[in-house]
Amino acid sequence: MTLTTVRESAALLHDWAIRQALPLWATAGFDAATGRFRETLTHAGKPVLDTPARLIVQARQIFSYALAARRGWHADAAAVVDSAYAAMVRDYYRPDGRPGWVYSVHGDGRIGDGRRDLYSHAFALLAIASYVGATGRREALSLADETLAFLDREMHAQSSGGYVEALPSSNAPRRQNPHMHLFEALLSLWVNSREARYLGRAGEMFGLFTSRFFRSDPGVLGEYFDEGLQPAPEEKGAIVEPGHHSEWVWLLRWFERETGRSVQPYVDALYVHAARHGYDETGLMVDELLIDGTHRLPSHRTWPMTEALKANVAEAAAGRPGAAAKAAEVAILLHRRFLAAGHPGGWMDRLDAKGRPAAENMPASTLYHVLCAVDELDRFAKAA
Repeated sequence: MTLTTVRESAALLHDWAIRQALPLWATAGFDAATGRFRETLTHAGKPVLDTPARLIVQARQIFSYALAARRGWHADAAAVVDSAYAAMVRDYYRPDGRPGWVYSVHGDGRIGDGRRDLYSHAFALLAIASYVGATGRREALSLADETLAFLDREMHAQSSGGYVEALPSSNAPRRQNPHMHLFEALLSLWVNSREARYLGRAGEMFGLFTSRFFRSDPGVLGEYFDEGLQPAPEEKGAIVEPGHHSEWVWLLRWFERETGRSVQPYVDALYVHAARHGYDETGLMVDELLIDGTHRLPSHRTWPMTEALKANVAEAAAGRPGAAAKAAEVAILLHRRFLAAGHPGGWMDRLDAKGRPAAENMPASTLYHVLCAVDELDRFAKAA
């Protein structure tokens, strides 16, 4: 593929985002009366009203519209961010009088699930960083610091490093995924504040990745772990996700740019494993593998394709041969198989192993993945 194809694929996604996605999710996907984003829409673009709204949806949508505000992609983006951020703090931060953020609330504002969930806290931090970047209101950083202090005080796992999955605790395996998003949030806090403490903490997450989550012998990223952050027993410990391999490639390259620390051995291993084993014969990324490359869950979701796009853009910028062409190929497949297949501005979020539609609705949480990929490809195409 030529540079023209890269630019054409970037323009295709850019046009979809501005003309369709951002208008849809700021209207049908946003409840102006409460200031909260809808959890999900039907395939006809109508809100699903009987589902509690999760904190991660509010945080991811704030990220999305903060990005749109910074890039000038949507006229009302700044107003949406202001309203949604105020509602997120009002409804999710300590509504029961206890420290931390609750997991979900009902439409009338009642707490739906009062868990303190690490994954959700990571996204609350990303929303705060995005809000500061879009508005310049640095006083919001105090809330980020309170959130990090809560994680350190209440959820830090002293014996193994990292953080527990949730409070109250359960017997569920520990995961790399929420730590990955905490890494992302800390990098975003650094970029939007230039406060060195956030970059220092991102370095701690990088250390956790290198010492616990990355398995150097097979050269893969584990997904599930026991309480000591050793690989989970039996098959659970052998599961890897090519979408997360790709997401870490993009994050590691970001960390490298900010710190000057080399990440090449990790990037090479993750990128090559995902490229060799992570796609089916049609070019779609599969949901789960085993370490040996076996397709454990051969269905397809939207988000791994967006992460494959971001990884290939990052690697193209780093000079990896063929990565730009792969980015354009993935972008075109993402649009044709997932975005254009849904309601205008929405998506068919899941395909089964044979590529047939398999999603009941359009989850709002997907927009964060897609817009970030659109932004990465758009900036790369313009710079190239």
